Amino acid sequence: MNTYIALLRGINVGGHRPLKMDDLRQLFSEMGYKNVSTYIQSGNIVFDARDETDPAFLSTQIAVQIAETFGYEVPVVIRRPDEVRELLANFPFEEKEGWKGYISFLANKPMNEQAAELVACSNAVEQFKIQGAALFSLVDKQAEATPRFSNSFVEQRLGVPATTRNLRTVGRIVDIATD
Repeated sequence: MNTYIALLRGINVGGHRPLKMDDLRQLFSEMGYKNVSTYIQSGNIVFDARDETDPAFLSTQIAVQIAETFGYEVPVVIRRPDEVRELLANFPFEEKEGWKGYISFLANKPMNEQAAELVACSNAVEQFKIQGAALFSLVDKQAEATPRFSNSFVEQRLGVPATTRNLRTVGRIVDIATD
């Protein structure tokens, strides 16, 4: 068995794409995955698959099944627990009072030009760094200026689907996946 983390984009946000975690766990179990667990309502699923499976294949398979079962499309990003643990351990910014750290999990590695343009958007209230198919962000939540950072901002700038989690959530997902 191999453990994977599925990160769903845009469910249970502002009443859009409602999806109960019990229903999601049941769907994953019906798809043949084992040891399925979820963390909070934003679509964080840890599961075991029988064989070494390509994450892109898993992503497509799960997204198709969600669409068929619940009637709407949900982007799904798959990562292995060791990848997520490494991203968390290598968060490149020092957390400061009033600032919050995030990792955006990208469906694909962005083109170099788009990545450089996003990193160049770093300013006094938000900082960005890209590593492979992940974006690290540090945002001043107490700033008078409104940060531009959002999942939509990331997707528009990079041209790839993304789903974002704060560092606390990422840490908890890694804990669940490695227990």
